[in-house]
Amino acid sequence: MKKLLIIIFAFTLIFFVSNSIYSQGWIMEESDNSVTFIGNGWVKTLASNMEEVPITSMYNLGTNTIILINEDELTYVKGSADDYCNAIKAMRDEMNKQMPAEQVKMMEDLIVQEKAKPAPTVIVQKGSGESIAGYSTTKYSILVDGELFEEKWISSDPALKGLIQEMNENVDLTMKIASCSVPDEVFLKTAPEFSTAYKNVERSGIELKSISYEYGSAEPGTEVLSLQKENLSSEEFEVPGDYSESNFEEFIMSMFGM
Repeated sequence: MKKLLIIIFAFTLIFFVSNSIYSQGWIMEESDNSVTFIGNGWVKTLASNMEEVPITSMYNLGTNTIILINEDELTYVKGSADDYCNAIKAMRDEMNKQMPAEQVKMMEDLIVQEKAKPAPTVIVQKGSGESIAGYSTTKYSILVDGELFEEKWISSDPALKGLIQEMNENVDLTMKIASCSVPDEVFLKTAPEFSTAYKNVERSGIELKSISYEYGSAEPGTEVLSLQKENLSSEEFEVPGDYSESNFEEFIMSMFGM
């Protein structure tokens, strides 16, 4: 009997572990109460309580899968980055058809003005960082056309090597999503965030703190309070069974109250 109980316990343990533990990953908690889970290709960020529309986002970098969840309406949408971009383009085309002629002319003039602008000169200065969430950092001061644009505290601690690799892949995916969200590609040329110098800073490690000076005064951005290795349940990356699936266009319109 004792041997039988041990065998039953062993099989129960194996079943529990294989069905409940997705993988060892990371949990990042920030000062705005947002929480990000990273593991085995997934990046999931829970909505901050500071957002008007609480949206939970999940990205599977290996399968190019995007899942967005509206926690208020209990709806979600699932697809690829291309699906998202195609939905944005379709919505933009439809809005352009309904736009008054004078507004169309204003947008066309704005695009012409952007094309005439030179690409911004982005310079990065490295300095001594500080210990944040238990990790040493390097401080990067990003200057755009001679003016302080942003400060970032980046950690390249050896303990974060695997996490850095995963998050670098996430940078590529988020950049693709951001690039298709603008009305014309010319706006990417004049955006400092799309410069090589800026992207090199983002890829140098994990951002644990940032301050933006884009509009003249200091605006706090990222502030990581905790970054720990944890075992993540497979359920962490699943949509609740009682949520309704939507499509990208309907979902995006609901986000903006349209």
